[in-house]
Amino acid sequence: MRDFRIIRYPIDIISVLLVLCALSIQLSALIYKWPWYTLIPILFLVRGVDLVEHNHAHLTVFRSGGLNSLLGWMCHLSNGVPLDVYRIHHVANHHRYNNRFTTSGRDWSSIFGFRRAHFPNMPIGKSYYVASFPFIAICECSLWFLRAPKSRATRGFIVSMFVTGVTCGLLVWLNLLGFLIFFLIPWLVVAFGMGSNNYDQHEGCNVTDSYDSANNYLSFFYTVLSFNVGYHLEHHLKPNLHWSLLPHFHRAIKGISSAGDYLRPRQTIRSKAASSGGRLWNNSSF
Repeated sequence: MRDFRIIRYPIDIISVLLVLCALSIQLSALIYKWPWYTLIPILFLVRGVDLVEHNHAHLTVFRSGGLNSLLGWMCHLSNGVPLDVYRIHHVANHHRYNNRFTTSGRDWSSIFGFRRAHFPNMPIGKSYYVASFPFIAICECSLWFLRAPKSRATRGFIVSMFVTGVTCGLLVWLNLLGFLIFFLIPWLVVAFGMGSNNYDQHEGCNVTDSYDSANNYLSFFYTVLSFNVGYHLEHHLKPNLHWSLLPHFHRAIKGISSAGDYLRPRQTIRSKAASSGGRLWNNSSF
């Protein structure tokens, strides 16, 4: 029987409403010249937009290509990150190579891809990594687009830049100071915040196999209030699994230590995976 739902997972109505809320407040603050401290709730909302875009890059929210593009443009305007940049830098690059910066693969976002850093036990210092993250991401993605000018991703990036660029030009004309406060500052916070998050999610992992490649943060803030981004190991094991299903996947692989909010994979998970032939999860369960 044909599925006529517009949204793949009904719970993603929350994702769409969050993006609409964040962008509406940003635009209202700029147009009506709200006080500067409106930036405080905006920063929290834009962080949520970034998480929505992250999930959208992995598994699109809508079944319609047009609606998916529209949501991507809205995220781009709100947090400053084009959807196709997210897909190239994070999905195609980071998830494919996962911090490896060797002859077997080069992750542009790797915490080991720096001189004097050594994979997998000697990452670059966090301060320098965070400071350099957006510049490396912009340069590497720009080179990718230049090398594939006719690709679908490049076309999507150009259209998104045009739509967002025209809109930003209008917003600057309406209120330059408001644009700097309510848009540019959140963009910068997101750009450097992504580097900080990536560092924490992978620092200290031995990366000996797929079950020792990421850190989990399972506090209320990083799960319920963050679209389950705290289940980062599970996300790397199944990057296309919808965010709402990550807690179920976490419970399916009980080899992870359950003590505390800061979790790191243990040897027992590898033994369990081996005993089950590596088949610990089946999407048909839902």
